[in-house]
Formats: sequence, structure tokens, C-alpha cells
Amino acid sequence: TNTSSLSVTEIAADVPDPGRVVGLHFFNPVRQMPLVEIVPGEQTRPEVVRAAAGLALALGKTPVIVKDVAGFLVNRLLGPFLDEALRLFECGVAPQRLENLLLDFGMPMGPLRLLDEVGFDIAGHAARSLHEAYGARMRPTEALLPWIESGRVGRKSGKGFFDWSNPKKPTLAGDVTSLQTSQSLAELSDEDIVNRCVLSLVNEAARCLEEGVVTGPEELDRATVFGMGFAPFHGGVLHYADSVGAEALREQLDALAAASDITTRDGGR
Repeated sequence: TNTSSLSVTEIAADVPDPGRVVGLHFFNPVRQMPLVEIVPGEQTRPEVVRAAAGLALALGKTPVIVKDVAGFLVNRLLGPFLDEALRLFECGVAPQRLENLLLDFGMPMGPLRLLDEVGFDIAGHAARSLHEAYGARMRPTEALLPWIESGRVGRKSGKGFFDWSNPKKPTLAGDVTSLQTSQSLAELSDEDIVNRCVLSLVNEAARCLEEGVVTGPEELDRATVFGMGFAPFHGGVLHYADSVGAEALREQLDALAAASDITTRDGGR
């Protein structure tokens, strides 16, 4: 199986020998992204996990073993990151500014471009599965619903946040700001915009480490660099967090949690 929206354990439930079922989760674009998440189900046998990891290595990939939870590891981390970027855009942050700030931080692609590449329909399905699994703190924005309902879902439909008429050089669509419902966050500082996106990722990474989704911080950081291209010069999400410092992170996260636009969101954060 190659989807993080379906449980490996549930897939294996009706298979005669569930010990042979394992997840190998590749990342797009497959030719460029080195990571493969190896996902054992509850009954997957150790030799099957080893065989899957061996296959990934034979393909020139970097395997990381992760727990069978919604989103596995990398997509679980990307969920709140992309949702926060969408909320910033929806509330007035200029799309090119949002893209440039995350690129300057070191991400290989801006969040809006990434959503175009993934497809809004696929991203929406993944967001719903995360919400079902983790509750109110993963409640996704519905900002993209009008476009999804009209068939505008990103690169594969020719248009999303970007116009893909020239696939080699996509440009922001002329009507991209039509989805903005307010300008309430338009004047946020550059630092606040980056923190809202990146710290949502850091916060979820800490939860994953605490829950044992991956065996340790080095494996988590390896997955974030090789699976989502997280700013390699920062050394991965947790290495970045260490460079900021736990006390500073706590203060920044407390300040964000107290922000009026976050505390008034349906379901809380």
C-alpha cells in the first residue's frame, strides 16, 4: 500500500496472512524524494519489515520505519503546516509573500505550490482523515472547497493557486485572491507568518516523538529532510527546534495559541 490515508492494519484484517502486509509509502516526485516510510501493521512479521526496507535500499531510497497511524509520519506533520498556510492566505496574507517567506526559510517549495502539486482533492481527503483521527486540533479549513467543487484542483486540472498553462514556468493565477475572506492577518510580521507555519510542524513532531511514531529524533529529522525537503541546512524539524531552544519555543507557541484568530476557530486548536 502507498497511501497514508488508509490503515495498514485495517487493510491486513481481511487478508489470509496479515503478517505479510506492509506499507511502503513513497513521496512525490518519486524520482527526487529519497524517503520511503516502512509501515508495519499490528501483525506484520519482522522479516517482512526487513524485506520491505531492503527493497527500499535496493531502489536507492532511504527507509524509515514508522508506526501505523493516520498520516504515518511525514503527512501527519505536513497536515497542520499546510492548513496553517491556507488559513494565513484565507485571512489576507498575499500569496507570493507567503510563498517567498517559506522559501527563504529553506523549504524547497512554497506551501501553495505544494498544494497545487498534490492536488486539492487529494490534500482535502488527507486532511479529513487527519481530522477524523486526531479531532478538533486537526480541523481543516474549508477555504479550497469552492475550487474543488468547480473542478479546479491544482496542477492536474491546469489551474489552482497557479496557472499551469506553461508547466515549466507556472505563474500565480490572476484570480487567486478570490478565496480570501478577510484581510485580518494581512499585516502580520514576516516572523509571525513563518512561525505559524513552521511551529505547527514542530509541535506535531514533538507529539509524534512522544507517541513513538518513529524510533527517535534522528529518524524523525531524516524523514522530514528526505520526505518533505524540510530546510536541509536546519538539519530537520527537531534539530531546528533544538537550535531555537525549548523555552523560546514554548513562549512562541503560547503566544500563538493565545492569538484571537486561533482561539476563536471552531473546535479550538
